[in-house]
Amino acid sequence: MGAKRLAEAHLPQGSPCSPALANLCAFRLDLRLEGLAWVFGATYTRYADDLVFSGPASLRAQFNALRAWVEGIAADEGFALHPHKVRCMPRHHQQRVTGVVVNEKANTPRVDFDRLKAVLHQCVLHGPASQNRAKVIDFRGHLLGHIAWIGQFNPARKTRLMRLFERIEWPAAAPPPG
Repeated sequence: MGAKRLAEAHLPQGSPCSPALANLCAFRLDLRLEGLAWVFGATYTRYADDLVFSGPASLRAQFNALRAWVEGIAADEGFALHPHKVRCMPRHHQQRVTGVVVNEKANTPRVDFDRLKAVLHQCVLHGPASQNRAKVIDFRGHLLGHIAWIGQFNPARKTRLMRLFERIEWPAAAPPPG
């Protein structure tokens, strides 16, 4: 079964060239959806397989028509919309794309910041092992990665998190056997 599936045309996943190949595959789709967005007075953006149309409040009244056009163009180009992922996010609600809040400017959700801040605080109080419930091998690097992800959107939040991180007492590495 696996060999038969690999014999069919497909794209590799996880390869460094995957985003470029995906962009090539979606080139015509992007051109057509960009034109559609212009007709609706909107802006079209795509990140991987997330399609985003943003525009004035009046765009919300045209949501069903826009959705029908997008669905038709996607089908014509060999793509299908996931019915549970199509939504209209008005300005007064938190607008998220790929896990990032995009209302006024890109930022991480407040709940992600608060959760990481709480983990760091508990690491300071009770040691990092108390918070490494998933038994991550490089928990220190894991935390630094989360801090960096938040920091790319909000340097002030990164500064606050790094202050907490620097207060964590990390156990000394065990000496090598022998």
